[in-house]
Amino acid sequence: MSPSPVPPHHTVVKRASTPLPVSFINLHAEGVRDVSLDIRAGEVLAFVGQENDGASHLLRTAAGLDHPRSGSVLVGGEPVRRTDDRCSWTPRDADLQPAHSLQANLALGLNKGSSASEGKAKIAELLDLAGLHRFAKLLPTDVTAEIVRRAALARALAGGPGVLLLDHPFAAVEGAARTVLHNVLQTLHRALPTTVLLATNSMEEAVRLADRVVVLGRTAAEDVTGALSIREIRDGQRKQR
Repeated sequence: MSPSPVPPHHTVVKRASTPLPVSFINLHAEGVRDVSLDIRAGEVLAFVGQENDGASHLLRTAAGLDHPRSGSVLVGGEPVRRTDDRCSWTPRDADLQPAHSLQANLALGLNKGSSASEGKAKIAELLDLAGLHRFAKLLPTDVTAEIVRRAALARALAGGPGVLLLDHPFAAVEGAARTVLHNVLQTLHRALPTTVLLATNSMEEAVRLADRVVVLGRTAAEDVTGALSIREIRDGQRKQR
């Protein structure tokens, strides 16, 4: 099945919450040390590193799934001590329920307090935004990896999170299908502004999607956009092509 285009027009979904700032303060966790970083509300920030450079652990710490060895993470000015429904975490394997349709999987992301009518309207709009209407009744095993990850992105936003944590969300998809997923994420973020933290191994992907890029390695995290703007990096990539 070839990648399906994202609809050029869509209905803007009403948000349940507003974007929240995130701060890492002198954080020491698995794979990273001495990370201090402020992410503005509504910003898209990408962590770029190799498999063991700590990006996934930073996201899991922000989600309250892992605990740092020292230091702290603030979400909306409050310390993260446990899982928090203001944050939505999407693992690299998408983690959809195989026995549920894509539409039913999206419904699992709704706030528990949503009424039946609100939930139905939100799911319909998310299906539209992610270009999933014709796949809505299918199981995850009946569609391509690209479609599964569209559904995972839409589900992650169903509850109107203040922070979206994406742990290598496109790692299993390559080529044109990966480009479609980039477009889907950008469409969703325009319609449903939230703070996005993205872990990726691809600098090209990070530059395309993020407002800022932070490179992880053996030393403390380095904000490469401090010396070189995203626009300059993008221009350089175009010239190389």
